[in-house]
Amino acid sequence: MTAVDRKIVLLWAIARRANTNKLSNVKQRICHYILFKLLGWRIIGDPPVDEKYIFVAVPHTSNWDFVYGWLAIHALDLNVKIFAKDAFFIWPLNYLCRFLGVEPINRRKRTNFVDSMTERFEQADGLRLLITPEGTRGYQETLKSGYYYLAKKANVPIVVAGPCFQNKTFTILPPRPPLADFKTDQSQVIAFCKTQVGKNPEQTFREPRVDD
Repeated sequence: MTAVDRKIVLLWAIARRANTNKLSNVKQRICHYILFKLLGWRIIGDPPVDEKYIFVAVPHTSNWDFVYGWLAIHALDLNVKIFAKDAFFIWPLNYLCRFLGVEPINRRKRTNFVDSMTERFEQADGLRLLITPEGTRGYQETLKSGYYYLAKKANVPIVVAGPCFQNKTFTILPPRPPLADFKTDQSQVIAFCKTQVGKNPEQTFREPRVDD
């Protein structure tokens, strides 16, 4: 780990502590400093103002993709939520998950992920949910379709966004409704991902087949 990486980790930890103490303005300023001043990154696109949407993050090739995405999200004060199976919330992973702002979801209920998250959207005044359709940091030929069916059922827009390490940018596309056809919608996510370079570009999918 380089000196810059260590500084990022230290400031990132401080930012997370600020979040725990509900000092959101401090957290936002720290993340803004790390991403824009220290690392020299920039944002392409306008932060969405919708209270509810699906935040589709691609590419997902490394934990660093998550770190830089986390920095961008909090530098812009987007208040995006991340959910994971509650099976991960066991010691010591439960501390790591909560440190990263991940919230548990009970997958043992008879409802599936789309149904359970649709219920959360209906009950919440505002919910911005992050989903990584690749599903893993390793190379994938198939993207997960859950984001699309959730957006359709919950009647919320889709925001596609992601980091490009080659250009040091984090691009946010305008919110849009889910398209009528899943494969057409998915092709737009694929086209966007091809314009971005993840931390480990060899892990980025190239010509994935569609999982429907």
